[in-house]
Amino acid sequence: MALSKVTDVLADLPVVVKALGGTVLAGAVLVTGWRLIKGRQTKSKIYPPNTIVLHQIGRGPNVPSLTPFAIKLETYFRMEGIPYEVEHSWSRTAKKTGKVPFIEYNGEEIPDSEFILEFLSKEKNLDLTKGLTQEQIGIGRAFQKMVEEDLYWCLVADRWVLDETNGSYKAFKLSGFVTFLAKRSLRKQLWNRGILRYTPEQIRHIMTEDLKALSHYLGPKKFLFGDKACKFDCAIFGLLAEMKWASFGGIASSVINEYPSLCAYCDQMKETFWSDWDELTQTDCKR
Repeated sequence: MALSKVTDVLADLPVVVKALGGTVLAGAVLVTGWRLIKGRQTKSKIYPPNTIVLHQIGRGPNVPSLTPFAIKLETYFRMEGIPYEVEHSWSRTAKKTGKVPFIEYNGEEIPDSEFILEFLSKEKNLDLTKGLTQEQIGIGRAFQKMVEEDLYWCLVADRWVLDETNGSYKAFKLSGFVTFLAKRSLRKQLWNRGILRYTPEQIRHIMTEDLKALSHYLGPKKFLFGDKACKFDCAIFGLLAEMKWASFGGIASSVINEYPSLCAYCDQMKETFWSDWDELTQTDCKR
């Protein structure tokens, strides 16, 4: 996920709120959004030196975060046994990019999940691709990019615009008026991005083809390259978890459920690295 992709947090609620800023009635909407945000912000804390503090939008519903990139990072930290703390806020984003998730480390902000891992690999002397062959690294990166640069945008369009039940907005108890304005603004942004130039049927087809390719490669394996998970599994799981457990009224869950191997893969990742999944996830979006 490149830093230049300034809109790649569209699946996160802060951007839904910010998207309303360009409307004629932005003032009333932003007041509503700001009250909601202020009521759910986490107070800042002082952490010991060398503490990794992950900033994201919060838990739930049904998944540890509605941004797959936060799930990606937390899964990797858990996989490697890296201690970290989590701060939840709907309004705080990285100063350099205006995005979440990001981390704070000894007073420095590092945005973007991939650059975060590269930064920590140097600070903590981590080998991000340990045990993998050059061929596997190439395959892993290709699948990660397919998921994060292609499948991701299908999920964003499905969850925040195409879902006629407005399930994602209702989960956050946003009014019909705010939902209307947010969807209108996001529709324009996603049209410019290109994904909404396709019909819903074509978007489903893209989802299906991406998942089919991943399913064929995964086969009966527990993880992407066998019995041990790697960095690429964390990225793939982050997105698939959103599709399986947090598509609300969209089509994503029905599409992934067509591939039992991918559903089993999600369950395996959850059971392996998220023993506290049920404790952390919520259905009413409380922070």
